[in-house]
Amino acid sequence: MRPNLLFASFALTCFAAAAVAQNVTPTTHFRWHDAQGVVHYSDSIPPEAVRFGYDVVDDQGLLVRHVDREKTPAERAAAAAEAARLAAAKRATEQQELADRQLLSAYPNEAELKEAHQAKLAQMQQSINTTQSNLRSQEQSLADLLAHAAELERNGQPVPAYLRKRVADQRQSVADERNEVARMQREREQTAQQFDAEMQRYRMLRAKEQQAEAADGTL
Repeated sequence: MRPNLLFASFALTCFAAAAVAQNVTPTTHFRWHDAQGVVHYSDSIPPEAVRFGYDVVDDQGLLVRHVDREKTPAERAAAAAEAARLAAAKRATEQQELADRQLLSAYPNEAELKEAHQAKLAQMQQSINTTQSNLRSQEQSLADLLAHAAELERNGQPVPAYLRKRVADQRQSVADERNEVARMQREREQTAQQFDAEMQRYRMLRAKEQQAEAADGTL
């Protein structure tokens, strides 16, 4: 065979080999560590690899992707609880940021916020005073009923059933009114504490605004 024919035959052979090589589909392999830390390779995924997690690698041993081990029911529950906690924390942060914007928008200065607080507390105190006045009336009614019953007993007369019932009902009314006064006083105290905290936050937010404005002014 002449040299030029030999060269052509060799070139065709190389071209065919390259074409075949390009059409070869890479083989997928799996790599994992067992409980003792020993590395294993396989062309299929055994249960042990699923339990410990594994890597998908190509023919050259290069990582294609990693598959984490299968989580236990307890781990899945813990992960779900953590995700819920993070979501709740995010919602709380967003709500606080919204409340802060509304607070600053509603009250241009500290004096107006303080005035709003005092007006609300004064309104609550007025309601307490009204309820306390009602309580005193209820207590006086009870005292009158008890005096009437005592007078009958001193005169040797039996206390009628209707009077005993009125005394019992009036005792309950007095107890209910006292509980209501106590509840309203607790609510006012809690509101006052909330207003104190709100005022502190308002001052902090305004201070941050002033600091930001001062920083912008120096740029």
